[in-house]
Amino acid sequence: MKLEKEFQLQAMQNAQTAMLVHSCPTKRLLQTLETDGGVKTVQELCKRHRVSDGFDDLCRKGLGELTLEALVVKGKYGILFTDDEVNFCLDVLMQAGHF
Repeated sequence: MKLEKEFQLQAMQNAQTAMLVHSCPTKRLLQTLETDGGVKTVQELCKRHRVSDGFDDLCRKGLGELTLEALVVKGKYGILFTDDEVNFCLDVLMQAGHF
C-alpha cells in the first residue's frame, strides 16, 4: 500500500511539473489521479490502449520521463502492474522515441 501511495504522489508531481513548467495539458490526468488513484488510472489507460494526457506533448519536447507511462516502467513500481500493463507502457514510450 505504501508503494501505491508513493506512485500516486510521484505521478501527480510529474503531471503538475508537466502542466506548470512545460505547459503540457495534464489537468484532466491530475483530476483522474486524484479521484481514481494512480494504479487504477494506469490500468484503465492500458485496458483502453490509450496514453495519458500530455504524453504526446511531453515526448515531443524530449520530456518523456515525466509521463505516467515512464513512471510505470521504472523497476521500483513494477510490482504494482501486470506484465501486459508494463509492456504496453514500454511499447508506447519506444514508439514515441523515448528510449
